[in-house]
Order: sequence, then structure tokens, then C-alpha cells
Amino acid sequence: MMINHHISDEMLVSYAAGALSDAARLFVASHVQLCERCEDRVAKATLVGGHLLETASETPLSDNSFDHLEALLDKADAEPEEQTGDMTPSADLSHIPAPLQLLLGQDYDALQWKTVAPGVKQYQLPIACEDGEKARLLKLSPGFVTPMHSHHGHEMTLVLKGSFSDESGRYKVGDVQEADGEVDHQPIADTEEDCICFIVTDAPLQFRGIVGKVLQPILGF
Repeated sequence: MMINHHISDEMLVSYAAGALSDAARLFVASHVQLCERCEDRVAKATLVGGHLLETASETPLSDNSFDHLEALLDKADAEPEEQTGDMTPSADLSHIPAPLQLLLGQDYDALQWKTVAPGVKQYQLPIACEDGEKARLLKLSPGFVTPMHSHHGHEMTLVLKGSFSDESGRYKVGDVQEADGEVDHQPIADTEEDCICFIVTDAPLQFRGIVGKVLQPILGF
């Protein structure tokens, strides 16, 4: 699987440090299970975090802190800890990231999707969310165009099936898009199959134009 869009280093470090909400942690874990690059960086961040705890100082982290942590790890010549337990998805659910599979317990088609507008359905994930946070699966019909919007907070999107495109590029299975208030975009499901995404937001979206504002209460975004 070729993954071109990854989770930011800041999120990976927060994940390794156990500093994320349950929903955000599930999101990162789902991407990491699909992405060898991010899995490796999480392993390095975890090991280096332990090293820093042993040699803790009051020095604040700089902008290039992750690269510095990797350099420390290489110098320490540490080996990644061996993973325990069997997290391999069962054969019929192997297309679902293992952490998400454990939560769902069934295939996407068997979920109780709620139609929120023509061409878009959602499934609220049964996981505890912090105040203002939402974790859901969205299913977009082929060709569905999301209304132009920005964000009041932080939005993370992981493609689980199909793909979508927007002003920043194309996102396929395993790819992650992180967006905030500086991003204005209009994603479109660009394949002949449904596009299913795992989305975590910590604040409502900010739709542009009359159509988007009318649809927002209906969509529940």
C-alpha cells in the first residue's frame, strides 16, 4: 500500500506520549497499523521518550525536536520493543485497520449507517469523546461534493475505502488529511465506489455559502 499523506510528527509524538484523547488515539493507531513509516516513527518516539525521561531537563522542545529525538535514538543504538499479542485482523475483515476492527466487530456494510443528506451517510463510533469532539465514519457516494468549508478547530481524516480529492491533492486508502482554520477545501469522492473515511473533529466545521450553512444542521458537522 502506497501512502502519500501521513500524520504530523506532533500528533505521533503526542500519541507515543499517551497525551491524546481516546478518539484521537484510535485514529492514530488505525493509521499507524496501515503505515510502516509512521509505525517506525512512533516506535522511535516511544523509545526516545523513555531515554529523555531518564535524562530529563528543563530545555524546551525546538521546532526540529523530532529530528533531534531520532538522532538521540540512533546514537543510543536502541532496539524497538517487540510487540505482544495478536492484532492481525481476521481474514474477512483484513481490509479494516486492526484497532478499528476491534471497536466495530463487523464489516462496514453491516454497520447501521444514518443517511444525513443525499449522497452522504455517517456512523457515530461507540467511543468516549471529549467535550466538543466527534468521532465518526462518513460514507460518501461516488461523485459526492462536500460543501466548501473551513474549520473552527482541528479535523483529522483517514481514508478507509475509495478516495477523495480536494485543493491539496488526492487521498487514497491509508492517507491522512489534517486540517484547521487555515484550510478552506471542498473534498469530492472521486472513484466509482463509496468513499469511507474515519473523521475526528474537536470543533464544528465552518461552511461557506448559503447552501453549506443550510446543510450544516442537517449534516451535524
